[in-house]
Amino acid sequence: FIEPNSVKWALDCFVKSHARLLLHMFIMSAASSITEKLINNILEWATELKHTAKEFVRLPSSEQAQIWNDLTGDEGRRRQFGTDGKEYFTKGLYEPDDMVEKALKDLDDEIEKLPSEQKRALEMALKMSNDYVGYNFRLKFLRAEKFDARLAAMRMALYFEEKLELFGEERLVREILQSDLDEDDMASLSSGYIQVLNALDLGERKVIFYYKALSNIDDFDCYKHRENILRSFWYVMNVISVSEDVQKLGVVNVVYNLGGMPHSGIDYEKSRRLAKLFKAIPVRFCSFYPCIDTKFWSVVVETFSVIINKYLLMRFKIIKGDHEEVMLKLKAVGIPSDALPVTDDSNLLKDDHLKWLAKLKMVEEAEAWEPPSKRSRSERKLEIEDFDPESISSLCKNSFSCYTVG
Repeated sequence: FIEPNSVKWALDCFVKSHARLLLHMFIMSAASSITEKLINNILEWATELKHTAKEFVRLPSSEQAQIWNDLTGDEGRRRQFGTDGKEYFTKGLYEPDDMVEKALKDLDDEIEKLPSEQKRALEMALKMSNDYVGYNFRLKFLRAEKFDARLAAMRMALYFEEKLELFGEERLVREILQSDLDEDDMASLSSGYIQVLNALDLGERKVIFYYKALSNIDDFDCYKHRENILRSFWYVMNVISVSEDVQKLGVVNVVYNLGGMPHSGIDYEKSRRLAKLFKAIPVRFCSFYPCIDTKFWSVVVETFSVIINKYLLMRFKIIKGDHEEVMLKLKAVGIPSDALPVTDDSNLLKDDHLKWLAKLKMVEEAEAWEPPSKRSRSERKLEIEDFDPESISSLCKNSFSCYTVG
C-alpha cells in the first residue's frame, strides 16, 4: 500500500530521532488502510519537519535527546520503581536526595542573582509566607526545568508576577480555588474550552485539550473578558501541577481548531498572554499539536508559532485534515484520540469536564477549614477519588449549582 521509495524519501527528510516517529505514522496508516490523501499529508509533514531538523542538529546532544523523549514519551514508558514505590534507575527521572538538596540550594542562589525588578512579586510572596513557597512548591519548578536552577528561578519569578496580575496580592500565597473565580471566570472554566483528558498518551502523560483555542467564537462563548480565560487556564494547570507524574513527565497539548471559522476574529493578545503563562506555570509542555482543516487556520497557527519560544517551537507540529484524518494522525503519535471530547461533527462534549470540576469543588470545600497559607495541593489530606461518584453525578444534574461562585 505504501511505496518503499516514498518511505525512504520521507525518512531522509529529517534526523534520526524524527525518523522513528514518521515511520510509526506510516505503519499506523498501513494498518488502518488510510487513503492516499493521508499518506500525502504525512509526506507533507516530513517536508515541513525538514526545516525544523536544521535547527535540531545545531542543538547539544543532551537537548536533542530531551526533545526526542518529549515527542515520543520514552521516559514514561521506561520508568522503573522499587518495592518501596520510589522511582529508581530511570534516566532523567531518578532524583537522589543529594541531587535534590543541591538543586534547592542552587535555586536559592539563582533567585538571589535575579534583578530586583524581575523578582518583585516573588520577594513579596517570600515575605508573606515561607510555608507556601516551601519544599514541594520549589521542587515543582525544578522538575519543570529538568533541575536547571537558573531557569527554575526565572520561571518561579514569572509565576508570581503573573499570579499577582491575575488574582491580586490577597491570593498570592495560597492555592486558587473555584470560589476565588468570579461568575465570568466560572462560565469560561465550565465552557470546556480547556479540558484534561481522562486517558493518558502513549508516554503515560496527561493530555490537555483546547477547543478552538485561538479565537473567541460568537456561537461558542468561551470567555467574556480576556482575563476570564487566562484565570481558567491558570486554575486547571495549577490543579494538575500537584501530580508528581505531571511534574516529572510533563503534559501533551492538543488544540482542536476544526469545524468552523471564527466570527469575531482572532484574539492574538490572548494568545500572547497564554504563551507567557506557558513559561510561568510549573508544568513542562512536551509537545503541541494544533489541528486545523482550513488554510485560514494554517495562517493563524503559524502566526502563533512566531510568538512562542524556541523550546516550544521544536515541539510544535500542525496537524492538517478533516476530523477523521486528524484523529488518525493523533493516534499515530500516541494521543488517545478516542478520548477527545468532540463529536465526528466537531461539536464539543463537556460532561466529563463538568464532573471533574464538581469533584474538585467538593475537595476544595472539604479543605476550607485549613488556614489559607496551608492550602497547598501538594499536601492534600483528601483525594478526589475518595468521593462517591453517585453523589458527584447527582450534583452535576444541575450544572449551575456546581459552579455558583462562593
